[in-house]
Amino acid sequence: METPAQIQDNLALDFELLENWEDRYQYLLELAKECPSLPDAFKNDSLLIKGCQSKVWLRATCNAEGRMEFAADSDALLVKGIMTLLLKVFHHQSPEAILETRFDLHERTGLQHHLSPNRANGLAGMLDRIRQLALLYRPVQENLGKAAPRNLPTPKLSEKDNAKNPTFVEIQDSVLNIIKTIYDPEIPVNIYDLGLIYNIEVQQGGKVLVTMTLTSPSCPVAGTLPG
Repeated sequence: METPAQIQDNLALDFELLENWEDRYQYLLELAKECPSLPDAFKNDSLLIKGCQSKVWLRATCNAEGRMEFAADSDALLVKGIMTLLLKVFHHQSPEAILETRFDLHERTGLQHHLSPNRANGLAGMLDRIRQLALLYRPVQENLGKAAPRNLPTPKLSEKDNAKNPTFVEIQDSVLNIIKTIYDPEIPVNIYDLGLIYNIEVQQGGKVLVTMTLTSPSCPVAGTLPG
């Protein structure tokens, strides 16, 4: 299986074969048709990526081999094509491989210079969300193959829900819903949508360790802060 770096190399070559940006835009529109489809039932606010000019939804699961599978959609065809470009790199990769990858395809192809500021921010938001989802799924990937894998603690459930064990997606949603109630003290945006989360580890007993930064790496003032 190709690594994310190898996939980026191949996609960069595809761009080089196209003579002008009219052809490259058309290539992105064609890519949109290859986007892993997202059922309408999942097109809700909890899967909506904030900061994008258009609506973009992204859902992730982790298969039995510990590789992440994404499904996405957008109400703008070009944005959906850009998302497909990202998913070609990260789809079916392990959380660790995603977190270790520096996505620079938009820099190598010049795409970043042909996007509006809003769409460029949207691209950064997509990358942040993919990374955040990989952080959430990393504990599951790390436990695969162990003789006695650690069971993830489960959130509190209603009597109705107690009849079945929650899936990891349900545990993930429970953790995310709590994190989204924590807001920046100066602006009305929660720390998850700001892209401040670097790592989330769910431990035995329901304890959650969150590693975060003071400001998003894509923030214009990030370079002015000490540390």
